[in-house]
Amino acid sequence: MYFGTWIDVEGTFFDTAHFSDCLKQYPFLGGGCYLLLGAVEVDYHFPTITVQKMAKMPFIPDPRYSVSDEKRHYMAHQNLREDVSMTHRAPYPQEHEIGLPRHRMNR
Repeated sequence: MYFGTWIDVEGTFFDTAHFSDCLKQYPFLGGGCYLLLGAVEVDYHFPTITVQKMAKMPFIPDPRYSVSDEKRHYMAHQNLREDVSMTHRAPYPQEHEIGLPRHRMNR
C-alpha cells in the first residue's frame, strides 16, 4: 500500500491510499496535476480517497519558465537596475561632504 498527499483547487490538503495492483496499471508519473477516481473512506475522523484509477493530466508549458540562451540574456538585462534600493532615499553623504571622519573616534 502507498500513500499520497495532494492539494486540491482550493488549496486544501487531502490524502490518498494506493494499493499495489492499482499502481501497476495507474502508476505515479512525477509531479503535476492528476485526475483521481476512487472511494472516500473515513478512518479515525480523517477522510482518505482509496484510489481505483488515476491519470496525469496534460498541461500547456508556460513560456515564461522556459530556459534558453536568448531569453536568459534578455532577462539579465531586464533585471539590471541602476538603483537596487527600493527606499527612494538620497545616498549616504561622503566624508568630504559633511566634514566628519568615517572612522571610529577614540574617547
